[in-house]
Amino acid sequence: MSFSSSAPDPLLFREELGFTIDPAEEGTRLDTYLARRMRWRSRTSIQKLVQEGLISITRQGERRVVKKSSSVLIAADEIAVTLPRPKRDIDFGEAGPPSDPNLPILYEDRWLVAVDKPPNVPVHPAGRNLYRTVITTLHRRYRRPDDPTHDIVPKLCHRIDLETSGVLLVAKDDRAHRDVQRLFRDRATEKEYLAVVHGIPEPREGFIEKPLGPALGMKVAMASGVRWDVGLEAKTEYRVESVHGDFSILRIRLHTGRHHQIRVHFSSIRHPLVGDKIYGGDEELFLKYYDDALTAEDHDRLLLPRQALHSTRLALDHPITGERLVIESPLPEDLREFLDRQ
Repeated sequence: MSFSSSAPDPLLFREELGFTIDPAEEGTRLDTYLARRMRWRSRTSIQKLVQEGLISITRQGERRVVKKSSSVLIAADEIAVTLPRPKRDIDFGEAGPPSDPNLPILYEDRWLVAVDKPPNVPVHPAGRNLYRTVITTLHRRYRRPDDPTHDIVPKLCHRIDLETSGVLLVAKDDRAHRDVQRLFRDRATEKEYLAVVHGIPEPREGFIEKPLGPALGMKVAMASGVRWDVGLEAKTEYRVESVHGDFSILRIRLHTGRHHQIRVHFSSIRHPLVGDKIYGGDEELFLKYYDDALTAEDHDRLLLPRQALHSTRLALDHPITGERLVIESPLPEDLREFLDRQ
């Protein structure tokens, strides 16, 4: 095994993963072992980590940086993998906090506010996204810590994916937050989405009822999949709204709220969402996206820089007044322009 004693600059890295080799794993190549344990990363990206000196092994009390991905492991080896910050993280840090995103207000009263979330704006801080999020923007808009009588602490009532756009409901007090979350939990809300998918589903309206759970055999650790063995009930209703060349726009109603439910269900019937990096047929696209390594050819394959999913309608009984509340958001410009080009 080839070692180096150099160490990476800790300011450029975000976390370290650790693994210990069992006797049964002795003799395995380093890159083969890590590809099995780090399923969200490709083997090529793991070899790149080795080349950049980001993987070390502690053997007999001495920690050294490994320089060859073909290094053979022995029992009791302790592997440490330092994960680098993607280039976009570093660029963000150098640029400083960006301006608040534009969050159009779809509905507002004393207890609730519904915003029209743009695509690629996270709902809460995570990773590199510490400032330009829905919840931090609303905190800056409503918080008045120096005036308790007018201080409002916005709280998310539900969440939608980073790339998904559309209706997002936020509570302005604890009672409204608690009661709306109960409505979601009891399936007493109506949630509708618009999605652009490849092809034309047949029949053109109906239900997809397939249980969902952790995906098997996928490299992306957070992926969901159809699991007839241990999956949870998942029911998706759909109707083809219109056809645009080789693509359809669907109106979708969720009857359950499983992780990535819409994306997994339509991928399972071979009509994946346009722009879906995980379930569109090649999960390597997501791994490359994660590493900030998508090429122009990759973008051409995706057709859109984000998954074509929009939260278009949310209906529920108002938690305080009891009146029926219907909040709607039209199809956003990027999806309309894509359809117009077909």
